[in-house]
Amino acid sequence: MTKPTHNHHQRRRPRRGHGGGGGYNGARRRGASPPDILYHATTRHRAGKARVSGVLEVSGGRPVYLSRSESQAWQVAHRNAEQPQVLYIDVARARRDGCHFERNRHGLWQCRAVPVRHVLNLRQGFAEQISAGGLPVYSSDKGPLIALIRVKRPHSSTWEIAKGKLEPGEPPHTAAMREVREEMGYPLELAISEDLGAVRFGFYTPDGEPRLKTLHLYLMDTPHQIVDFEPALLEGIQEVGWFTPREAARIVTHRSLKPLMRTVRRILDTGQEHSTAEPGPEQSPSPSPGAEEPA
Repeated sequence: MTKPTHNHHQRRRPRRGHGGGGGYNGARRRGASPPDILYHATTRHRAGKARVSGVLEVSGGRPVYLSRSESQAWQVAHRNAEQPQVLYIDVARARRDGCHFERNRHGLWQCRAVPVRHVLNLRQGFAEQISAGGLPVYSSDKGPLIALIRVKRPHSSTWEIAKGKLEPGEPPHTAAMREVREEMGYPLELAISEDLGAVRFGFYTPDGEPRLKTLHLYLMDTPHQIVDFEPALLEGIQEVGWFTPREAARIVTHRSLKPLMRTVRRILDTGQEHSTAEPGPEQSPSPSPGAEEPA
């Protein structure tokens, strides 16, 4: 079962290289949305207190400072002599629950407090999951086309990127190509042309256990526009379809993947390469001494 090809006019793709709070001290920046996962530097003792109280907050009415870079949060956590810890904040769910996050003038995010139910690694049963996936791209005479899978979900069907968990010891790029072939049901000839980096988001298993998912994603060139796919029906995959970059960016609706799909569209439409560099170090949230101490 396949979706009819969409061949809207596009430029031919150039070759690419491989590749809850208020404002604090006038720090409010409007119009910015935080990523789905933010990181808080603390200690195991303070994390334990938060688990008991049910809320992550800082004494003295100070805001909870949050970084978009896990490595930067660990640097801050290690400044304290106590046992350091970095907490994973499920920002997407916290916002839906009424928590308010603002970006201050130093580039950090901050909020008044975070309920522990939105701190993934303070929840019972927490684990991390590493997955990889890819977007096969065929360069047609009218422009690039992207292959996506349609997956049956509890209440609907959604167009998604083919992806899956890494096997023990398997590198992400190898897992990505394996998963694309397995889920689409065809031994596609693939060559990775762009490393899109990784996105992170929280989710819950059918048993209600929290997970922090790191998803490595790649663009993959394929020399043929295959149509006779045999998708993995037992995994809920219903069909495979080819779409223009514009169409793909519209129909992939997972919140964590929307920015990445816009990037994919820009790469394919303009030939720009994508930087996968980690966000740079963030500055101290306050000029006062100790303002960035773990809380």
